Amino acid sequence: MMGPDIVPQLKFDEFWNLLAKELASSKKFSLPLQSKEFEAKYSGGRILVTTSGDSLWAIERSTMHEIWDKASAIEETRRYVGTNYNQRTIRTLSYILTIIKHFVANRKME
Repeated sequence: MMGPDIVPQLKFDEFWNLLAKELASSKKFSLPLQSKEFEAKYSGGRILVTTSGDSLWAIERSTMHEIWDKASAIEETRRYVGTNYNQRTIRTLSYILTIIKHFVANRKME
């Protein structure tokens, strides 16, 4: 049993395995500060994002891992603010951060 001040750690490999399991079928998410929804599904070793406008984006494991590493180094209160990332080329950043936030919840990122 954990004490009240012990926060479970979550490593990237555990997170990725959690995504593979939890997103075996599509799950709906909402982008923060926007009224846009998207669906995410694990398929073929990557996350497929379908937007409300029927755009399809593939998020590779390596891309998710890159953002995970950066997110884990940012203070929790600022971790999910897209402007804290210098990722001009990653169009999927807002989807990645939303998914990470949903599944990490109150755990520490490692």
